[in-house]
Amino acid sequence: MNEFIVEKGFVNLDFMGNMEHSIVKTQGDRIYIEKGNKTKLWDVKYFTFEPYIAFPASKYGYTKENFYDFDKNGRMDL
Repeated sequence: MNEFIVEKGFVNLDFMGNMEHSIVKTQGDRIYIEKGNKTKLWDVKYFTFEPYIAFPASKYGYTKENFYDFDKNGRMDL
């Protein structure tokens, strides 16, 4: 997804390059889509996809946060 963002002329403003994580009570328990992570999406209760992007050298950024609930049958937007 980061390659897609750059390809479309934007930059990812997240300081760790993330765009998604599980929704949990403490930040330390968050699960990210990253290399080596074997967790299935239906193993977490809720998940968000929220790229924080901007045009290069812009003073402003944009994010749109979507929440999802996954089960073994697929995805349900919340």
